[in-house]
Amino acid sequence: MIRRTVKSASRTLEVLELFAEERRPMRLHEVYTTLGYPQSSATNLLKSMVVMGYLNYNRMTRTYLPTMRVGALGNWLPGYVYSDESYRWLVDELQRRTDETVGLSTQNDLFVQYIILKAPDHEFKLPPPVGTMRLLVDSAGGLALMSEMKDREIDKICRYTNYYQLAERQRFDLVDLMREIRWARHTGYAYMANKPTKEVSSISMTLGEKIHGIPLAVGVGGFADRISRAQYDIIEAMKECIAEFKAIREEQHYAQAAE
Repeated sequence: MIRRTVKSASRTLEVLELFAEERRPMRLHEVYTTLGYPQSSATNLLKSMVVMGYLNYNRMTRTYLPTMRVGALGNWLPGYVYSDESYRWLVDELQRRTDETVGLSTQNDLFVQYIILKAPDHEFKLPPPVGTMRLLVDSAGGLALMSEMKDREIDKICRYTNYYQLAERQRFDLVDLMREIRWARHTGYAYMANKPTKEVSSISMTLGEKIHGIPLAVGVGGFADRISRAQYDIIEAMKECIAEFKAIREEQHYAQAAE
């Protein structure tokens, strides 16, 4: 069984993502040709979004543009992470020490999702956009997060991933998955080589931190050959940064308790 999205919901979000990429007013023709929608469906969708206050329509130029209401939908979310400077410090410091792309990620159902990313200045990088989701069973961040779960939870995640065919033409074997997770439990980190493409690899560790009950992991990724050569230095830097991060968090808790 393939888990399919609700067409109206997915198209609404695709329209907003298109504007996020283009960052300019767009005409109806541009929207439906770029996204491959029927003209009538696109017309009704955009008009509905105007009525609901999420798009502005300029009759003079015949263009659409998202309103501030779109930004207001999620502007409270970063506060839970960005208001605590220790998370940003962890990502910035780890990126400085490794000179590779660093991401803070969290579990989202059967996926892992990046919520903070920082890429290096050099050209040897392929960073994903913030908000990118990857399968728990097929990512270093996912393996790290699952290493702290009970085996029956991991079994359920693997079965659901296969049942909903979330990876095109690929099924995941629980025996192989548990071998990777046992290694992550033993070493304290997950290493995913040559994924999601052959060019890149990544290393991830859990933070032992949760946001509203959702666990967090931090990862370092980059070109596969670079990560392979610096693997042990990266792991050491990750351990040191996470230890310092936890010390900062502990000081924050003590300070809050004293207030």
